[in-house]
Amino acid sequence: MKYDEDKVDEFTLALLYLVSHGREESLGARAWKGFDWDTLNRLHDKGLISNPVGKAKSIGMTEEGFLKSQSLFEKHFMKKAETLAFPDFTVAAKQRWQQIPEKTRKDILDNIWCPHCGTGGSMQLKKGVIEDRCLILRGTCKKCGKDVARLIESE
Repeated sequence: MKYDEDKVDEFTLALLYLVSHGREESLGARAWKGFDWDTLNRLHDKGLISNPVGKAKSIGMTEEGFLKSQSLFEKHFMKKAETLAFPDFTVAAKQRWQQIPEKTRKDILDNIWCPHCGTGGSMQLKKGVIEDRCLILRGTCKKCGKDVARLIESE
């Protein structure tokens, strides 16, 4: 089977960060070596880890190897932070929304019914308007990302 060895090396190095332990500043770390031997040998040849041959269940990572491993793990496996825009409210809707106690507002957004996933969940608030004296909140389901709405009747 032919495959891109550089990509395999990159992902293996990233996963070594996940199983690293015994970190010592500027000295590297240790990592469990339950990976393909050919890949570990290539990483050793690149100077990123100690020689994987031996009875020890872990290998030493050089400082360069540990830092590169950390960087690659963050690149490939960390969730991207979402930049959330402020909800778009009409003036009247914003006034009405701010009159609701903060805990109740949180409860409203955390208790929506999503017809798309067929479950209860939370809403990412996007927009608020007043229609027929009711506050209508529109947003997306945090579980499936599809559009949902919540209606708050006037008192």
